[in-house]
Amino acid sequence: MNLLVGDIGGTHTRLAIAEVGIGGKLRISPVKRFLNQAHTNLTVTLRNYLATQKRLTRASLAVAGPTDDQSCNLTNLGWKIDAPQLGAELGLRLSLLNDFAAVGWGVGALTPENVHTLQTGTPHAGAARVVLGAGTGLGVALCAPQGKIWRPLPGEGGHIAFAPLDGEQDALLAFLRTEHRGRVSIERILSGPGILSLYRFQCTRLNQTPALQDSAAISTAALGRSDTAAETALQLFTRIYAQVAGDLALAGGARCGVYLAGGIAPQILPFLRTPAFLEAFLAKGRFTDWMHSVPLHIVLDPDIGLKGAALAACDA
Repeated sequence: MNLLVGDIGGTHTRLAIAEVGIGGKLRISPVKRFLNQAHTNLTVTLRNYLATQKRLTRASLAVAGPTDDQSCNLTNLGWKIDAPQLGAELGLRLSLLNDFAAVGWGVGALTPENVHTLQTGTPHAGAARVVLGAGTGLGVALCAPQGKIWRPLPGEGGHIAFAPLDGEQDALLAFLRTEHRGRVSIERILSGPGILSLYRFQCTRLNQTPALQDSAAISTAALGRSDTAAETALQLFTRIYAQVAGDLALAGGARCGVYLAGGIAPQILPFLRTPAFLEAFLAKGRFTDWMHSVPLHIVLDPDIGLKGAALAACDA
């Protein structure tokens, strides 16, 4: 089966053609990326892409927001997607799934070179998995075992409340409450915009005027140790990332693994490979010993969502 697959995020749309063969063997064409701000809606992007492809009858799109498989209002982009209407316009049978449900499906297509393991743990094949990842927002999905597959249960775990663990994080919560007028979700921290907020927070604490204006520049400065506020911001980001990953492992009983995906993790891998990151993941009081049994992986495959969208379509 050949089908159009897409990963529709808050910043970019990524499209490819997937070929799914016998036994679920999967191959995708070279991925094309489109900046969402350059188009008024998804229809234009898809129509332009399909004009260069052979005739297709099926499409599966991973979308960054809650969906009932038929429609979606993207959380961090002012687009509404209506699958039946869009499919009719393009002549496709089109289905939607949450982007981190797609990541959950895509874990089954990972190859060893696309995974960096931080903790091997003691994997239990009959237990759940958790996938999460910071990008424009924070995606989360619990994957429940069902026979030989893990079926994602899409949710909005990126919007649970931030729970500070020390004085610095208490101060961060107070700072973010001012920015966001009350409740602070973990997505306000574990995302590209969140890195910028953390940088402003650290600049305030250091009496430093913010010199960097986007998360990529902050990450680059932190990795190069050229800006103290950037470095301490990324250290705080990764510590909270580990805390949240550990909390979700507990909530889901994820003894078959926690997978950190999304666009940010591979870019800041040196910070994730530090002992401090794993220590923050493991530090769960009475359940610290249990946390040592949980495998912890970084996903390096940028196409995991597209592959997952294809595998989900085959399961439908």
